[in-house]
Amino acid sequence: MIAYLDGRRVRGYVLDFLPTRDRCKVFPSQTAKASEGEVADFRNLKAIFFLKEASAETVTAGLKPMPAAGRRIEVIFPDKERLEGTTQGYSKDRLGFFMVPEDPTGKILRAFIINANVKSVKWL
Repeated sequence: MIAYLDGRRVRGYVLDFLPTRDRCKVFPSQTAKASEGEVADFRNLKAIFFLKEASAETVTAGLKPMPAAGRRIEVIFPDKERLEGTTQGYSKDRLGFFMVPEDPTGKILRAFIINANVKSVKWL
């Protein structure tokens, strides 16, 4: 799921994501044609959330999630949205960083946070 700065949330499949590149393409399905992809420019994003597949939920139903490894962190965006979780690789000098946000639903596997679009980051 792509979280835009303007508040939009777009669900889809990201097939060409690299944490060192400033854009990726989001597709409506895994079998979508190349022309169906929408370019997601990181200048317009807060984060990219990598979600558990719906089919995986039935396999893992009832299993207790493993605690995430890494240091606890709090991320606040300019619109005051706040994420808490853990990270193993935060650096303000990179394009972004991965974190495992706290998620009571268990659907978010991890998120890639775009550093340029964060108001503040704090270690907890």
